[in-house]
Amino acid sequence: MKLPLWRLIAAILVLSVMALVLISIAPVYIENYQLRRYIRTLTGAENAAAMTDDALRGSVLARAKQLDLPVAADDVRITRQNGKPRVQLRYAVQVDFPLYQVDLHP
Repeated sequence: MKLPLWRLIAAILVLSVMALVLISIAPVYIENYQLRRYIRTLTGAENAAAMTDDALRGSVLARAKQLDLPVAADDVRITRQNGKPRVQLRYAVQVDFPLYQVDLHP
């Protein structure tokens, strides 16, 4: 059974668009992974319990700025369990495509 040419072209077009979308959003998720890894290292350090919430927040914001992630001070929530700090992030990254705009919440 022979595949019609128009179907082959349509399939290649769809796969190309999917690849472009993936290439466009992948850096956001990679940078988010790097930030989360930094936070894990920061909160797992021996002196983390002695750090103030403002110092932790400042470190997280500085690292986010290095990674070009739009994290604001209000997006960083710090709680403590048994004296050990726990950092939670809630932020969005806007990605613009030619015909569509999407907010990613990594």
